[in-house]
Amino acid sequence: MIDNKENTDLYQEISVEKEDEGSGSELMREPFNPSLINIKREFPTISNLVDMLKQSPSEIDLNTEFQRSGNLWSQVQQSRLIESILVKFPLPSFYFDAGDENENKWLVVDGLQRLNCFQKFIVDGTLPLTGLEFLRKLEGKHYSGLDRPLRRIIDQTQVTAYIINPGTPTNVKYNIFKRINTGGLVLESQEIRHALHQGVPSTFINDLATLKEFKDATDKKISSQRMLDREFVNRFVAFFITPPKDYVPDLDSFLNDSMEKIAAKTADERNFIKESFRKSMAASTQIFGNWNFRKADLYPERRKPINKSIFEIWAVALANLSDNEREMLIEKQDLVLNKFANLCKTDQSFISSVSQTTGDKGRVMNRFSKIQQLIKEIIDSK
Repeated sequence: MIDNKENTDLYQEISVEKEDEGSGSELMREPFNPSLINIKREFPTISNLVDMLKQSPSEIDLNTEFQRSGNLWSQVQQSRLIESILVKFPLPSFYFDAGDENENKWLVVDGLQRLNCFQKFIVDGTLPLTGLEFLRKLEGKHYSGLDRPLRRIIDQTQVTAYIINPGTPTNVKYNIFKRINTGGLVLESQEIRHALHQGVPSTFINDLATLKEFKDATDKKISSQRMLDREFVNRFVAFFITPPKDYVPDLDSFLNDSMEKIAAKTADERNFIKESFRKSMAASTQIFGNWNFRKADLYPERRKPINKSIFEIWAVALANLSDNEREMLIEKQDLVLNKFANLCKTDQSFISSVSQTTGDKGRVMNRFSKIQQLIKEIIDSK
């Protein structure tokens, strides 16, 4: 027989519950105008790309926050890329986002590891060739140590590069990112959103994700490595700015739209959102303690992992209350938790709305309305 504490620990191995947003979540909300897509195919030489890397500052950004580390390939993998070039094997295409018209910098959509290899081998000269299959006589050689004919083969090798030019709609770019990133280093949705909304939106979302109140409310269980913490914050901001009644599926497009709306807000408006979020997180911790943002259908015996949809509804609901109303809920915290547990245990439609096809309009409305009703009953009670 496993006691309650052991049960809790088993569930806590998974910090965030897997969520099914629905099969349509990766599709664009509306058909787009093909004439607005501005993607150009170019055939630069490796020397052209290296020249861009050498500029100060570099004209190719290898350190974009949305990308994972550019140092994931081993020395052998990098060396064999150089060997492939020398034996004239074809290379995969590169994809770049040309960014804003006013910026002379390309963001790497696909090809980061290859570019990092060029940086180390050709620009920095720090990579010795290792583990070669065909050109073993070059073992241990650096770029500068290669004979001139071999260096020329590398420099003059042409690659295919697709450039997503300014003017291409953001939602189209998002779809391109999703389709291109199908290999071993797939970007998460929030990483793509961050890439497409550099500046005020991405900085604002990150600021909220680093708040102590958010980290405490989520028991420091939400990882920042793949921007999962920022996805949670993004969901709060999206439904705080746009009420659930005005939500238009799909969820991905809705979250993308919210990033654009953040950019249009004034500094005072963004500060109001931030303070509302801070107060919401502090109140939720006081009310729910270590049951925060979790399904309570097994309360009080066993906790489940943090649930995105439950985070979203409680974060927004508490943020929309007055200071006095939040204090009333904190004073009645036992009643709040018990009523929420009863909702989870007896209302299958609510549980479905936070578990399956969570991006569906009806389910979004269901979960938000049930929590709003629960809060109203408690505030109105004597």
